[in-house]
Amino acid sequence: MRFDGPLVPGRFLRREKRFLAEVELADHRRIWGHVPNTGALTGCLVPGQEVLLTRESRPGRKTSHTWRFCKSREHWVCVDTLVPNRLVAEALAGPGLPGLPPLISFRPEVSLPGGGRLDFAADLGDRLLFLEVKSITWVEDGVALFPDGVTSRGQRHLKELAGLAAQGHEAWQVFVVQRADAVRFRPAAAVDPAYARELARVAAQGVKILVLQEKVDPPEITLAQTLPFDLY
Repeated sequence: MRFDGPLVPGRFLRREKRFLAEVELADHRRIWGHVPNTGALTGCLVPGQEVLLTRESRPGRKTSHTWRFCKSREHWVCVDTLVPNRLVAEALAGPGLPGLPPLISFRPEVSLPGGGRLDFAADLGDRLLFLEVKSITWVEDGVALFPDGVTSRGQRHLKELAGLAAQGHEAWQVFVVQRADAVRFRPAAAVDPAYARELARVAAQGVKILVLQEKVDPPEITLAQTLPFDLY
């Protein structure tokens, strides 16, 4: 996928109330841009680092720009958490994802009987497949880490996936690393030990784990390869 229109370069200054980032543009004007990411964005909030934004023209918006990329050392990072879902949807509609069985059809944003919601459900013919996608922007020493904050919602998704696996369906937790400098994935046990324990538990109960890495070449982003992972 790619973002339409020219990307606007700038320098990150500060984040305000999760959804706003102050950016200095090339002409030294300071603007507020929307931050399409509710996470802590560890390592992506360095004052002065390069960022790329898209200009938005939709009536009624409070901000004129949306922050899409930042540069961490020599690598571009996509900070938009909606991008992984779009890439996964494109893959499911086309060649599929590594390790997944062939799909008859799929649909996004699936409501569960207990009131929960997962990103995708697919028909395999004799059973269903359920899939949840998580975006990763945090990398330390080549290790992609998730989550970057305590996530009760993420734990709930894992429990829902485990319940579906116990019913005989396929259940997948997919992590998408939105940068090229990771060589493996590990849950961030120091940040959210309960999530790390839950991920290991559901993996042992039949939930399948897939870690995908993006190639980020602004304005274009593609799924590039799978990454190995450690759960303990």
